[in-house]
Amino acid sequence: MVGSSIVTVDGINAFANASASGTSIKPKYFKFSSHNINMDPTIKDIDGWITQEINLYQVINNETVEFVCDVAPTRAVDYTRSCGLYLEDGTLFMIAKPPYPFPPGLRQTFKIQLVYQNASELINFEYLPFSETEQSLSILDTNTQIGLLTYEVKEDIEKLKQRADAIYKKEVGDKNELKSNINRVESGLKSEIERVEKAAHLDVLNSNAVLGNLLFKTREKIEKIKLI
Repeated sequence: MVGSSIVTVDGINAFANASASGTSIKPKYFKFSSHNINMDPTIKDIDGWITQEINLYQVINNETVEFVCDVAPTRAVDYTRSCGLYLEDGTLFMIAKPPYPFPPGLRQTFKIQLVYQNASELINFEYLPFSETEQSLSILDTNTQIGLLTYEVKEDIEKLKQRADAIYKKEVGDKNELKSNINRVESGLKSEIERVEKAAHLDVLNSNAVLGNLLFKTREKIEKIKLI
């Protein structure tokens, strides 16, 4: 899968005005949005969950420039389905979409390529000279791949935990039920023994017979419960 990007109508106009006046445009910041925004070049703004300055750029050739919009895992609090790239004056310059939504809690990195005639001559990069950034494209690529792998591993671990919890709950529940049943039978046996012993109208033989029969039946119940 590949991502996609477009230059907005306002972005094209900014390019045209810069070319006509001999000035330059200044891409400054971006917004990450959790909304699946339509790639409509007439859009003026997007609703983003984070606004941040562009991290770095790279001039591929005279007509191709690559912007990198990167959010650290500690700041990535939502899914990113769309990105807006803005000029210094607040103009929505480009709209971009990743090949798949970036999940929260991981490094989220957009690399947006712009192809436009004489692009490198019309864009002012004085704010973000590539040589001064502490990050590199290779590091961002590595972090993105590791982040995605970590996310997948976390999902697998969570599923294993849920399965283990279910097994544990079942096993402990059965053991607790077994213990409860045994305690209940033993308590009933004790009460019945006391009752028999106190039955003055029964002779000793009868009492022993009743008690022996009760013990035998109770032992059978306990053995059946232990087999659960």
